[in-house]
Amino acid sequence: MPGHQGFDHVIVGAGLSGLLLARRLLVAADAGRLPGDQRIALVGPAPDPVQRVTFAHWARRPTMLDDWSVGTWSDLLVVGHDGRARLVDLDGYRYTALSWDRARAALRERLLADPRVTAVAERVDAVGADADVAWAAVGGEHIRGQWGYDSRPPHVDPIAGDPPAVLHQSFRGVWVRTGAAAVDPSAATLLDFSADDGPDLGFAYVLPVDDRRAMVMAVRMGPSTDLPDPIPAVPRVVGAGGWSIEAEERGVTALPARPAARRARPRVLRIGARGGRVRPSTGYAVTRILGDTAAIVGSLARHGHPFAIPPDPRRDRALDAIWLAALARERADLEPAFLAMFRDVPVDRVLRFLDGGASARDVASVVAALPPGPFLGAALRLARERSHR
Repeated sequence: MPGHQGFDHVIVGAGLSGLLLARRLLVAADAGRLPGDQRIALVGPAPDPVQRVTFAHWARRPTMLDDWSVGTWSDLLVVGHDGRARLVDLDGYRYTALSWDRARAALRERLLADPRVTAVAERVDAVGADADVAWAAVGGEHIRGQWGYDSRPPHVDPIAGDPPAVLHQSFRGVWVRTGAAAVDPSAATLLDFSADDGPDLGFAYVLPVDDRRAMVMAVRMGPSTDLPDPIPAVPRVVGAGGWSIEAEERGVTALPARPAARRARPRVLRIGARGGRVRPSTGYAVTRILGDTAAIVGSLARHGHPFAIPPDPRRDRALDAIWLAALARERADLEPAFLAMFRDVPVDRVLRFLDGGASARDVASVVAALPPGPFLGAALRLARERSHR
């Protein structure tokens, strides 16, 4: 594969983590934080150009993704199974909806316009490393670089149980438009349990971008990969007036019980979902990926390699394991846990807890507010399972 050798970085996958990392590497090189040209290979099939994806995340400060925001809110609604809504002031945070299909196209176009970036739009057969080089195997050839980053979909271990469960977050959403001004755009809905009656943990969230248009997304967390139906949640958003569907989004995300180690080979770092940046217990990823790509570039600038990045706290890994064990067995009883967090804990602590990386004080506040039953049972089952290994 002539000309596809001798890169500084081989990034496998062109999702959120891969494109953000490539962009940050070039910005750091232009600012003199990294030496040389920082030649980058983006390896993997090009994304579906018509696939529509909307991400949502919270932040206190602007991010490099804000150019593709479709809506921003400082208040959120949390709705219980009984239909009672609680308005949550985000206390300085902004909840932002991001058009990822637009962001992905724009980032990819900017990157490929840079002579330091080469795209290899082929399926990757394997990722590995020798003593002094990382490589991605494509069509019998190796694309080599000083450092490799692997963001292919992760391997997912099942949750211990009888039978063992592989858990997923399944989602289906519709963009709806009303004929009259019927949508209240002042607050997004983070969790609405009122339209769900299934055995899994299910809820809807709503992103109202103006008074005639909103995204209504149904989410299910559990063993099933069946897509939930967002339509029952639409009347709460649009009222009794007429409405139509403009577009649809759908997908399934696996929730790994034991995320893989970040360092896959002597010169390969796992990133994105493969690197555990999708928090297993909540499915949140955007804030974690933004922070992770910044940390990788910081490690390269300070240490000359990408591996000096902060690990996930052990308490976060333990809490994720307990939550997933509870989700495997008592998922229909976990609604009160979400409601208690937003009712009884300061919102900044809740948001840090959901993203990961919360302080010990944050974690203690959230754990104290949670109903103990499902989680104590899950913790005991995990302890028994580990004692028999």
